[in-house]
Amino acid sequence: MTLAEKRRRKALLSWVPITIVALVCAGFVVGAIAMQNSWWTQDDPTASDDQQMSDGMSRFDRAGVDFFTRQGTMRVKLREDAAPASALGLDADGRQDFAPITPVTAVIVAPDGAFAYELVDSFSLETEGDRVTEVRLLLDGAKTWAGVTSQLQAMAAEWGWTTAQLDQLTQDIGDKMRAGGETVVPLPSVTVKGATVSAEVAVDTDVSLTLVITDPAAG
Repeated sequence: MTLAEKRRRKALLSWVPITIVALVCAGFVVGAIAMQNSWWTQDDPTASDDQQMSDGMSRFDRAGVDFFTRQGTMRVKLREDAAPASALGLDADGRQDFAPITPVTAVIVAPDGAFAYELVDSFSLETEGDRVTEVRLLLDGAKTWAGVTSQLQAMAAEWGWTTAQLDQLTQDIGDKMRAGGETVVPLPSVTVKGATVSAEVAVDTDVSLTLVITDPAAG
């Protein structure tokens, strides 16, 4: 290779890093413009038909999950006028679990009112006969028994649990913990706002509280 050829090759290679940097920068610019125009950056995004139902209830396919995660509120009906499960992006029969990337507020519309709970870490939807029949909400609260007790006491009046039932729950959990292993203890089911509601306290390395809301007409 002659000296002139070496110089030309060196000059050509010197442009390679510059070209790569330019392409990377261009990619960042295009991405920034796309994000700026995306509904993810809007303060109050408007849902499209594939993100939310016309009555404001959530969809649970990919687009719907993305939307209610960004909006911060998941909504589902447990009533006769609810849309079919398949129209919501759910299986007609079965159970599907959802864990948004950040806790959301869950709004469950029951026959005689609505429940709303903030800081829901994950949730499950049970379907049967192409309708949603049960909602399970794992609350992202304190991971201690004292924290869960405080949560239960705060909602006891609305859900109809008595002090005696909460005391019995404490005793049952203590008995099972002394026996060793993972412990799950339910609270009695009660009828509130036309729905059947209950709760489960799970004790392992942490303590967690799951709220269970069921359509009484299911099955």
